[in-house]
Amino acid sequence: MRKVVFLPLSPNMWEGFETLYDKESLDPYTEIAVVPIPSYGKMYDGALSEPNYTTAGYPEYLNVYDVNSYNFEKEHPDVIYMQNVEDKDNPGFTVHPFFFTSNLRSFTDEIVYVPYNCFSEVSPDYEHLEKNYKVILLPSGIINADRVIVQSENMINVYLKLLSKIGEPQDKWESRISFEDYPRKAILKKYSKETIPFPESWDRHLFTPDGNLKEILLYVNSAMGLLEFGKESLQKARKTFESYLDKKDKVAIIWRPHKNLPEVISKLRPELFDDFRSLLEFYIYNDVGIFDETPTPTPAIILSDSYAGDECGIKELFLSTGKPVIKSL
Repeated sequence: MRKVVFLPLSPNMWEGFETLYDKESLDPYTEIAVVPIPSYGKMYDGALSEPNYTTAGYPEYLNVYDVNSYNFEKEHPDVIYMQNVEDKDNPGFTVHPFFFTSNLRSFTDEIVYVPYNCFSEVSPDYEHLEKNYKVILLPSGIINADRVIVQSENMINVYLKLLSKIGEPQDKWESRISFEDYPRKAILKKYSKETIPFPESWDRHLFTPDGNLKEILLYVNSAMGLLEFGKESLQKARKTFESYLDKKDKVAIIWRPHKNLPEVISKLRPELFDDFRSLLEFYIYNDVGIFDETPTPTPAIILSDSYAGDECGIKELFLSTGKPVIKSL
């Protein structure tokens, strides 16, 4: 019996494994275990926060183990799928040391790293590639991985370029990095408008009185977009929302600002706080559309017919569906 273990960081990130799980579960001779792992925030003095850990909230069909009830040494799984290979790298976040790649290497035949976050595409020849992307794309534990599944063919070349910068041979990694099964994109093909779950509260915006689905626009404000373009980013959103007010009977808007946008504004762009609050109040007071606070953008991407807003990972996921991206006003 072949043994496979998935190590999700939270139930909200399970979709970063879901289609790989579907594929593995097709084999009747494969035994699958899902072992959520504890994570911690790091304080300025090096102390750790209380663990962020739960086994609740995962799909009922999964065989979920408490972190203390799965014996890795005894079971010695053939494959371990991981979403985090930072080991000690992240100054503000860590997982339990048992789940560092350097330790898990002893308990499995193969570690597969599947980055959860999707990023805007960047050229492998980008002048500041190493300076700006090495930390987020190449955590030190990646060298302990046997396979890496990334978001695109272009990103394979980015990883190879970064790996060469730390002395890793390109020919060693060319066969180890793939993109075809990247789950965050594959899941967009698994579900359709008819099958994707979404909050019931969205119905009044999404459907006409006679029950037909409206045309749907997904609008995204990213943290990087705000930092790069400042007030212009918020002004474009406002103009777009205003232009759709008289189209609400035919078109629905799903607005998904980055979940940390208020915090980013408060810490890094406090002069924009009133502008953001004004935009939020306008959107809510005029009942412009849906304010998307769901854990992942997947429902919004699948339901929407077009995309507008900032450059970000959500845009890259949307582009993979072949649906159009329109220019913001």
